[in-house]
Amino acid sequence: MYLYGKNWITIAYCRYAIIKEKIKANIQIAIYGIENQTSVERYMPLRIAGYEGASYRSQYSLLNPKSGSSEMVNPVPVVTLILYFGTKEHWNQPKTLRLLMQIPDGLEDYINDCRIHVFEIAWLTDEEINRFHSDFRIMANFFAQKRRHADYVPNDKTKIVHVDGVLKLLSAMTGDHRYEEILADPSKKEVHAMCDVAERLVNKGKAEGRAEGKAEGIAEGRNNTVYEFVSNGLISPEVGAKELQISVEQLKQKMKESGFDMIENVRMNS
Repeated sequence: MYLYGKNWITIAYCRYAIIKEKIKANIQIAIYGIENQTSVERYMPLRIAGYEGASYRSQYSLLNPKSGSSEMVNPVPVVTLILYFGTKEHWNQPKTLRLLMQIPDGLEDYINDCRIHVFEIAWLTDEEINRFHSDFRIMANFFAQKRRHADYVPNDKTKIVHVDGVLKLLSAMTGDHRYEEILADPSKKEVHAMCDVAERLVNKGKAEGRAEGKAEGIAEGRNNTVYEFVSNGLISPEVGAKELQISVEQLKQKMKESGFDMIENVRMNS
């Protein structure tokens, strides 16, 4: 997390106090920021320049002698990694701040640049994916397979260590909230691998399909009852149309499509 502003000053101070102690112990450290992207963003270099600048600004606020700090401590480098999970296209926008600009002649040497580091996860090779040994290998494999095969059904049997984290990230990166809904399922403890996740998605889809089919069946039965009543002259077309919340012309068309004839000018018994 990048820290900037008064609301973060206490957290930043505590974190930087730890950083200073590690520097004293001759331990080299850096601050890492990770951006997850599902789509290409043209102005990402500008966005990252703002993030990293805010982080350096926080360090300056803490190291500036006016802040009360009397120790000479070097600022900590800030590194931002962009994990691009897009499956439809490569990252095809500028990766440096300078490439976004039209720099006037003679100013080239005075413009500071900011380069972004993009890792195209869905476009990694199998060899590159297999270098990972954490849950991220499972994630990378999932998106790589989704890019290669649109109808890919997860069959990875590798054990997931952090089930909650993987499912929440999948939900966020794919826009499919069914992954996160699995977390609320009482059988969540039975999820150990992506093949288990796929099984629950299939079962959930079947259950939703049955419920939807049942609802459609009830609606169709209700409609046919109205059609039959109108066709037999038990109710007028106007009453039937009002019951189904459609116009008389729409009712006539739907009855025709369902094989019912409409009796015009029905006289209701009083």
